[in-house]
Amino acid sequence: MRAVAVGGVVVFHAIPNLLPGGFIGVDVFFVLSGFLITSIIRTEAESDRFSIATFYERRFRRIIPALLAMLIVTSIASLHILPPFELAAYGKSLIGVAAFVSNIIFWSSSGYFDTDSIDKPLLHTWSLAVEEQFYIFWPLIAAFLISKGRPRTLGLFVIGMVVCSLAASIIMVKLAPSQAFYLLPYRAWELGFGALLAVGAVPAIRQPGWRESLACIGLLLIVVPMFLYSEKTPFPGLAAIPPCLGTLLLIHSGQGYSTAIGRTLSLRWILFTGLISYSLYLWHWPILVLSRIALNRPLLPWEAFVALAAAYALGALSLRFVEKPFRGKGTIPLSRRSVLVASASVCILTGAIGLTLWATHGFRAYASPSVQIADAAIRSVNPRRSACHSADGVNQLNDPSRCIGGNSSKGNYSVLLWGDSHADHLMPGMEDLGRLHGFAVRQATVSGCTPLVIASEDGRQAACRKFHQAALAEAAQQPNLKAVVISMRWSTSFPEFTARDRTPAGTAKFKALVVRFEDRVRQIVGHRVKLIFVGSTPEFTFWPATCFARAAQFNRDITTCQRSPARDGYWGEKADGVLSAISLQGTYFVLPRDFMCSTEGCVTYDKGSILYRDDDHLTNAGSRFVTRRLRNLLAAS
Repeated sequence: MRAVAVGGVVVFHAIPNLLPGGFIGVDVFFVLSGFLITSIIRTEAESDRFSIATFYERRFRRIIPALLAMLIVTSIASLHILPPFELAAYGKSLIGVAAFVSNIIFWSSSGYFDTDSIDKPLLHTWSLAVEEQFYIFWPLIAAFLISKGRPRTLGLFVIGMVVCSLAASIIMVKLAPSQAFYLLPYRAWELGFGALLAVGAVPAIRQPGWRESLACIGLLLIVVPMFLYSEKTPFPGLAAIPPCLGTLLLIHSGQGYSTAIGRTLSLRWILFTGLISYSLYLWHWPILVLSRIALNRPLLPWEAFVALAAAYALGALSLRFVEKPFRGKGTIPLSRRSVLVASASVCILTGAIGLTLWATHGFRAYASPSVQIADAAIRSVNPRRSACHSADGVNQLNDPSRCIGGNSSKGNYSVLLWGDSHADHLMPGMEDLGRLHGFAVRQATVSGCTPLVIASEDGRQAACRKFHQAALAEAAQQPNLKAVVISMRWSTSFPEFTARDRTPAGTAKFKALVVRFEDRVRQIVGHRVKLIFVGSTPEFTFWPATCFARAAQFNRDITTCQRSPARDGYWGEKADGVLSAISLQGTYFVLPRDFMCSTEGCVTYDKGSILYRDDDHLTNAGSRFVTRRLRNLLAAS
């Protein structure tokens, strides 16, 4: 079963199209871990042999040696391959690994399926962190209840934990999917599924026919989702129940009985893959990631296959020369005290190395000039962002005295820059225009919150609507308001639109929404004010600034970094077409795609300047490149 689990994960990571739901292998691991560890705790506690020190000694012998070997090699490779920005991020993840909180580190920075997540060499350690966090308290609770002769109470406790954690997971996968994916409270139920078996909370299966049937059903519940699920599947939540239930059924049907499925999974090569599963899991991801980064492009299928073959070989070598010598009594004699002290020392040293990389910004000062230029582009963010750009869900405007730029005086302004993060990244260019043409510009922006919401009746976006209504109300009080510049991430501004709307009728629906939105704005600011819509900023499947940094790291050709086809989804380009067809008096449309893209692709570089800091946000140089096209409209006002 470990082979099935690790096989799904590594194939998904190497060739996602081949097994789009292979990521559920991690959930299979969680159930297996919950069953095995709880079984050991129960056996020892019932015979009065349980010791928390012995428990952690065993865990450290199992986890630390192979993890350390992977970290040493990966860190050495990262020092040579990663540019400063990514090396600093690697250092931060090293700190997380050392403290077994890497899941929290990755949750706080991005989601598992986000574009930049696939370039983090230690991303896969999030699952180890979840397990170790679970085993901080669970051994003490389980051993205490068993030693007190309360197995029924323990069973009820596990059932309660599973129900509460699963309910929380189902709720949070809708409200905060990244949080639900990474954090223990929403994953504990999966380990609890295995614990249910270990504490005898699941009725025994006595009929051979039932065992055979349930084993087949269990395997199908694991394998079928590996083909049917994808990155777009809301996960974990309800979608995680089939693979976890399938794992439970497979384990349960094979307890004390040999099923046909069990015998198939006991073939020698499958067993060997299961034996090396931990080391294979550790090695496969850094090899794939660092290979992609070194080549500065996605791996070709044959390259991914070679990477997996290398990971398999390293997994086998790790089992023989790293894991086995430390497991149990092993061939390297160490006392319990030595194991615990050595493990603590390894974690402290690893954290110190990570802290050094993070504190020195990935040894930025020692990078070549071309690498430093690209690295600076990655960090090129609107200087007013921290003071003037709000986070998701914020329904209060920031202080206008800190968020007015250009030629400002006494807190008044004549131009409102309004929208989401795609308006925020225009502020440096807008400020330059303000200083040049003598007007003050006010930034009012909030992440993931489209201004179009004021023309929508979606009750889920009340805070978002309140923010934008407040921004317009404030602007309407400005005696010299001349223009409102409206910018947003058009490709994601229509969450209520579904695939069914990708029709001529859907396009008409979108156009009607924009016209209704324009009318609502006019009702508040009046008809004397120019409305300037900025169309979609072309988006990419990679980070251009990072592409330049990696190319400079190895002195590679930067042609593919300078121009690439846009990949911003259906509504990005479609929105531009709709906007260009709208004709309203006093309302203007500036479409970046018109001057940034051609049949050869869209530019990310202009006259020595990198225009993008990530896949869809502009650098300050990119901001000026785009806002130059607003110059005549604003100057005339």
